[in-house]
Amino acid sequence: MNELERLRQIHRSLSDIISQMEAEQMRSPSLITRTVRLGDARSMAVLTAISSAGGAVSNVEFETILTKFGRTLRGAGGFFGGAGASVRKDEGKLTITDAGMMALEKWKQRYGADWLEELVTPEALGDRAFPDNSRINFRI
Repeated sequence: MNELERLRQIHRSLSDIISQMEAEQMRSPSLITRTVRLGDARSMAVLTAISSAGGAVSNVEFETILTKFGRTLRGAGGFFGGAGASVRKDEGKLTITDAGMMALEKWKQRYGADWLEELVTPEALGDRAFPDNSRINFRI
């Protein structure tokens, strides 16, 4: 057997193994998890809700979103702070900024586009019994 034939045989074997692994992965849920701070998940949930509302919400809607995800107006200053502010006030609405959208996109790439629906219940994010520095596991 020459070198080329040997490499083709290896290629076929690897292709079979990859196919078997892919089939197995489809049959069983992923056991891979990532751990994140609950506070980070809460912040991303707020940005997700604003984005889902068309990118802008009223003051009342913003307060409702904050409450739903365990935040208060007093603690919301971080959304508006500095050059990397994720939310800004614009014509009477609170609008997600480009920096906020970029942060949300990075989060979605890491944890999946449906992370909020699939990985964490909104009730868990809103439960203030768990402080922001608590850790949660995401199954990916």
